[in-house]
Amino acid sequence: MRPLRRRDATLGGLGLVVLLGSVAFATGPRRPAPGPANVPAEWATARLGAGHVTHVDKVHVECSDCHDLARAGFKDPGPPGCARCHAREVHLGHGGEPNDHQACVACHAFSTTKAMASCISCHAQAQGKSAAVTHHATIPCTSCHRPHEAPSAAAVECTGCHVERAPQHVAHAGSHGCADCHNPHATARTAAESCAACHEQARRAPAAGHGKCSACHQPHSFVATGTATCVGCHGTKPTLGGSLPRHAVCTSCHEPHAPGSAARACKGCHVEVAVHHGTEAACTGCHAPHPASATDVVAACTTCHAAIAPSDRSAHAGTACITCHRPHDFVLTSSATLCRSCHSAEIRRARTNPGHRVCATCHGESVHAPTAAPACGTCHQAEQASAPQGHRACVLCHDPHSGSPRATAPCSSCHASEASGKHAHVEGGCATCHRVHGPGGVAVAPACAACHERAGLAALHAIAGHADCASCHTPHGPAGVERAMCTTKCHTAQREHQPDATVCNGCHVFRR
Repeated sequence: MRPLRRRDATLGGLGLVVLLGSVAFATGPRRPAPGPANVPAEWATARLGAGHVTHVDKVHVECSDCHDLARAGFKDPGPPGCARCHAREVHLGHGGEPNDHQACVACHAFSTTKAMASCISCHAQAQGKSAAVTHHATIPCTSCHRPHEAPSAAAVECTGCHVERAPQHVAHAGSHGCADCHNPHATARTAAESCAACHEQARRAPAAGHGKCSACHQPHSFVATGTATCVGCHGTKPTLGGSLPRHAVCTSCHEPHAPGSAARACKGCHVEVAVHHGTEAACTGCHAPHPASATDVVAACTTCHAAIAPSDRSAHAGTACITCHRPHDFVLTSSATLCRSCHSAEIRRARTNPGHRVCATCHGESVHAPTAAPACGTCHQAEQASAPQGHRACVLCHDPHSGSPRATAPCSSCHASEASGKHAHVEGGCATCHRVHGPGGVAVAPACAACHERAGLAALHAIAGHADCASCHTPHGPAGVERAMCTTKCHTAQREHQPDATVCNGCHVFRR
């Protein structure tokens, strides 16, 4: 045999596999050729094996180049013998890891009693950490794998067969292409369970109905289909504000992997709103994101605050809460300042009355259910005790806030007949003779003589029997000059005198 040539010795592992496969059993039965005298008799058969045909007949490798004839004879030389020419392949080994030196003859047959091995002949069952090959088992392994390289070295070539797939994950740093999600030897459905290996949100406790990534994400493109997907499961829902563009897109408020956190999403857009309502700042406490109708903007305050809602008898019944409370912060200033927003006229009048300047003095501390003003006599005992019947309802004559007499309530508003009587134009008015209540003023009406001195009275007024003014006069009515009054009360003897006369003063004058 001639010596091994270097260019022959460097024959690559893959080329060797192909060549061995092409000649194995392809040459048919061969007649045994005579061998050297020290070659055992089984050489005549062994030389017809695919490995020997390639090495001896084709490449003319000397027996001693592979076999250590002096020490081991023609036994299997093992990887060290192969390494003399195939150092790279032996170094990588079959598993793709350095020093994984499996015997070369496990795959390469050098005997006629053993055929060239196929990958599936071993990998139909689990091999150590490698699961049994079930998917792609009918496809030649060399379509994806190189025998003496890492098994995943050709995984990026999946699109060579699966031209309809264009995984977007390939663009990610550190991506291994299809193998990011797919185990090449497992069914495609197992990829749906692999998202959590990379995606933190998939490891969280998913919301009900959101546990399967492919329900929203299209496989291979991995683009969520947005509103169409949400509506597909949740249907069309009315949103707060109706046609607001941002509210029409589900993902504006909802985090797809944690949809329950939508309440916090409001502040992402409404940064100008500072909510200070109770202990929570969740906008959805008052604003329903999916109300019964798009026109429902805010829930009634009494939904939560029924206990402080003004009653039908309250002075604030029917008053909207936002009349006094500012939306979102609900902070109140002092009651006086608050009352002024509606009751400025009353507060302005109360400034002139020191005892009436604090609203709560008469209306109580509760602004949600202010009480009616108590009886004035609570503070004004002297006035209340001295007020005659009919004058005890103070507000008939007084403004309740300033305490001043009402300009629209003079005595004549109740005492019209008296206001048209003889004393209507007395200087000082009614208070000359009367007081509405104590403690000041005229407690008792003065005698007529206080103003009408007898010395100045004329005609029949000067008669002693006419000295009692009340015999003929009433304080506010006209003088009693009717004939019947005179003849009944005093002048009974004159009852038949001039019976046709209706008045006495036609003849008996009281004024000259």
